[in-house]
Amino acid sequence: MTDEFTAWCNQYYQLTKLFSERCERFKNLLDNAPPYSRQNSLNDIDDMISYDRKVQAAKAKGDKTFKELTETRRTILKIMRHFEIPPRTILIGQIPGELEYEIWANEKDDLFIGKIRDLPQEPENPNIIYIKCWKDDKGEEDD
Repeated sequence: MTDEFTAWCNQYYQLTKLFSERCERFKNLLDNAPPYSRQNSLNDIDDMISYDRKVQAAKAKGDKTFKELTETRRTILKIMRHFEIPPRTILIGQIPGELEYEIWANEKDDLFIGKIRDLPQEPENPNIIYIKCWKDDKGEEDD
């Protein structure tokens, strides 16, 4: 058993969540961008440039995630068509130790995914090394 379709659907769920977070970060940065209001200090201009680079980097990350999301969506829809899964058929999946979700497509090939419930965490295996990602104090993700 390859779990290939499950892996694609899990990835899609995680990418939708990541894309939403990245869009929110980009929006917050954009909304809080310092405007030019006749500052004449070079340091002020340098700060504005530095901030603008953060905004552009956040947009680039969002664009990259959107591209991955689109490619994953396309693959899921191809698999659904191949197996002739009718539109509006709700499929249930889970990310072990995290959550259970449902995924379905409509007649227009729009793909929908939503969390059903959280799952209890699995006990940690002492023979497995767990790597956790975190955000730094600036709210930027560690890639």
